[in-house]
Amino acid sequence: MDAQIRKITAPDMALARELSELYRLAGWSDGSDGQDGQSLNILRNSFCCFGAFDSGRLVGFFRALSDGVSDAYLLDMFVRPEYRGRGIAGGLCRAVLACLKESGVGYITCISTPEGLGVYKPLSDVMQSYTPMKFR
Repeated sequence: MDAQIRKITAPDMALARELSELYRLAGWSDGSDGQDGQSLNILRNSFCCFGAFDSGRLVGFFRALSDGVSDAYLLDMFVRPEYRGRGIAGGLCRAVLACLKESGVGYITCISTPEGLGVYKPLSDVMQSYTPMKFR
């Protein structure tokens, strides 16, 4: 892995712009006006966020939403296309999981895209008798 993974503790607008670009590259946003402000809110309002940085540039991202006590939900794992296949996603996932477990959070879930299964499967168990729901 050629990127440094670290917890994001003091997000600013420059980092938010880089995160907006990751969302755009993943096809999760269209890059329209206002995306940087939304990314800044994402950074500020998540329980924990980790970034993968190469020469100061954000090349990967992963975050968790949590009450900080019992439950957490993992979401928004992104790695720039040219950095994929280097172990960055796995490193980000391990960092977020460690942060949650250090806080005492024990029930950690996510819904995976097909591309994310290779990252999540070695670190998790498939939930039996549960069905993910998306509300209207």
